[in-house]
Amino acid sequence: MNQQEQLFTIQQLSTELNIPKPTLRFWEKELDGILVPLRTRGGQRRYTVENIAVIEEIKRLRERGMSLPEIKRKLGKGQMSEAGSQRSGDERTDRVDLLAARVAEVVRAEVNRFLRGIRDLTQE
Repeated sequence: MNQQEQLFTIQQLSTELNIPKPTLRFWEKELDGILVPLRTRGGQRRYTVENIAVIEEIKRLRERGMSLPEIKRKLGKGQMSEAGSQRSGDERTDRVDLLAARVAEVVRAEVNRFLRGIRDLTQE
């Protein structure tokens, strides 16, 4: 991702676009693969300018009466442009990094617990 690219929180989008946060989360879930925000290491959503364009289009289509399955079919076509493929690769890398950080956290906690157990045994 470009260091200069601005990222937005779900609260910022909700306020600016007048879309409730639960609606944004629901659209993300229901339109799997079409609306894919980035995630921080803590799992918080971060939206790019491209995500905002998709959200604005979803909002327009919903206001015209389209259902989410119809929107998914409409927006799902042609999503894998070269730029889209690169973003998807970046998003996969971000998710792998997030998973690796979580695994490292679990391993660290387990090792600490194990070492505390050994220390407790040797102090008895």
